[in-house]
Amino acid sequence: MKYLGFIWLVMSGYVMAEDVYYCSDNNSAGLLKNEEGQYKQANFHAKKFKMKLQGDGNIVIADPGIGRDALFICSAVSPDLQDESPEYKHHKSCVKEHYTGHHFNFNVDNGRYVWLKGSGYVFNTNAVVLSIGTCTKF
Repeated sequence: MKYLGFIWLVMSGYVMAEDVYYCSDNNSAGLLKNEEGQYKQANFHAKKFKMKLQGDGNIVIADPGIGRDALFICSAVSPDLQDESPEYKHHKSCVKEHYTGHHFNFNVDNGRYVWLKGSGYVFNTNAVVLSIGTCTKF
């Protein structure tokens, strides 16, 4: 029984493993609401953030916009599409935990991402932002 406990302890570290990435926007643009309530094209400041790729396949981002961690629920591209287009094999498509219009697409192989914060216009808040960038594994 002692050996079983030891094996469980060692293996739990692998099961619960997280890959940590440092990410940086290459470009960030979108629509910004002006004083008259109209949305106009705008460029946004590039952001840097830390991301954890969790053992369950989901992503946690230390979101600089809200000052706390945000959970993104991820799904892989369907196996049929992966067979047709192998480049999708390591692609993750993720939605923010409470389905607030934030989407994060990430390629594990090359570290590229697209982050869409797309609910601003719908909920009459100040901005809709599309950012592209790269992540490097720590």
